[in-house]
Amino acid sequence: MSHNMKNSTITLTKIDYERLSQLLQSLRGDKSVDQEYLIFLAKELQRAFISDPKKITPDFVTMNSVVEVLFCESGKKMELRLVYPKQADFAKGLISVLSPMGCALLGYKAGDEVIFRAPKGEQRVLIEKVLYQPEANGEDMI
Repeated sequence: MSHNMKNSTITLTKIDYERLSQLLQSLRGDKSVDQEYLIFLAKELQRAFISDPKKITPDFVTMNSVVEVLFCESGKKMELRLVYPKQADFAKGLISVLSPMGCALLGYKAGDEVIFRAPKGEQRVLIEKVLYQPEANGEDMI
């Protein structure tokens, strides 16, 4: 199952959508942030299907979810947690939603393949498993 990120819908919870929208507002014009990533995330938010956090299935990648991904070219597997920029620490597997890969993972689900632009060119990543999702654990429901 291959997904072209340009036209397939992503699913976000209402809470994540609101928090990410606020994040974009607060970072607009911030020189320390690559504005190109903000534009990309804004486009993702515009095309997202917004779900009630109580109804989202546990295989979707939401904010603070932990996922096991397979890098299709290298065959390398990694466990990553999708976080807000302030918590990001790639060495610890904490990947910012404002990074090309973080933004690409957001709103997709286990079994989806996503493509993103990395410094070395396009990367393809398969979301193998969602190991932890806050909503499935009764968190981030308000």
